[in-house]
Amino acid sequence: MSSTLKNTITQVHWQPLTKLLNPSGEKQQNLDGFDEEFIDIVDYIIRITHRIWEQKNVGLCYKYYSDICPVFTLGGYFECVEQVVQGTLKTIAAFPDRSLIGENVIWKEEDDNTYYSSHLITSIMTNTGNSDFGLATNKTGRVTTIADCVCFENRIIKEWLVRDNSFLIAQLGIDLIDAAIHFSKLVQNDTFNTWYSDEFDRVRKKEHRAPLGFSDKSWTVESFVQSWAQTIFNQKQFSTLTDFYHVAAAQQWPGGRKSTGLAQISGTIIQWLAQCPDAKMTIDHVAVVGFDGDTIDIALRWSVAGTYSPHIERLASLKGSQFFVLGCTHLRVQNQKIIKEVTVFDEISLYANMIRESGKSLPLLQEGA
Repeated sequence: MSSTLKNTITQVHWQPLTKLLNPSGEKQQNLDGFDEEFIDIVDYIIRITHRIWEQKNVGLCYKYYSDICPVFTLGGYFECVEQVVQGTLKTIAAFPDRSLIGENVIWKEEDDNTYYSSHLITSIMTNTGNSDFGLATNKTGRVTTIADCVCFENRIIKEWLVRDNSFLIAQLGIDLIDAAIHFSKLVQNDTFNTWYSDEFDRVRKKEHRAPLGFSDKSWTVESFVQSWAQTIFNQKQFSTLTDFYHVAAAQQWPGGRKSTGLAQISGTIIQWLAQCPDAKMTIDHVAVVGFDGDTIDIALRWSVAGTYSPHIERLASLKGSQFFVLGCTHLRVQNQKIIKEVTVFDEISLYANMIRESGKSLPLLQEGA
């Protein structure tokens, strides 16, 4: 089966921002219930993000988010637009010059008349205000974010948000485990605790020995990504990377990890899974759009659950803790092989949740942290 998909919807790649903010083309999607100005779902996501974050029109959240809008992150749960506004103000106060570069928007029109968008964002920002990470450092950092949103009639009604916070704090000069200890002291609400527990149990029930595969003739996006998760992450068969990745593929993972080629990609995944040897992964959502020719872009939302086996001496007391990750991945696939991967999840919250659940008091590395 050919991987070619025709895509007439707005393409973000290499487009100047002035063009994206002033689309001149014809309407590409009906977008029932959306403001008439938006020509397609990508246009909607790019322009409302620019208005809220770049132009600092935070109050527009009331227009573009539903009153009740569940937002799931590994670091906490928000339920209403008021909390979205508060969180946005808090972030901008800590990083007033934050810019948001829309790298890609991968979307899907769902059967219930909603649109699902997965927005890959690179932000450059200077920490001139106090934040959840601590006192202002006056240092500039770059961070990758993926926001998966469910959109209905001009509003975002549900969101899953992941951010590479471990890479950001490294640039700010803050120790990863110190940040996790600090975050572990934040009290989570009952909804987050229930969601966290239920999601961990759901993923742990995943069948990890079921055979999955595909051939050139039977290739589909769904079979490809399910096999990718099952074979590599669940069955740990790393020699199969040649079935999924181009020999010169590029990979970006949290903490600023960058890999090129199969050996480095294999090393990144093995090193990460070594801290959770019994990890199981579920693919929770898939969206795909055409990019160019035989190249497609795939957005995955996924979950991993297992038992923690410490790889950091400072976390040795957490051995056996529940290990749970909410993650998102963007894959660029050419001729049925991954040529580029961007994977994002919040390592700070991963460790913070385990520290909080353990009830243990861990010492800080940096004085005054």
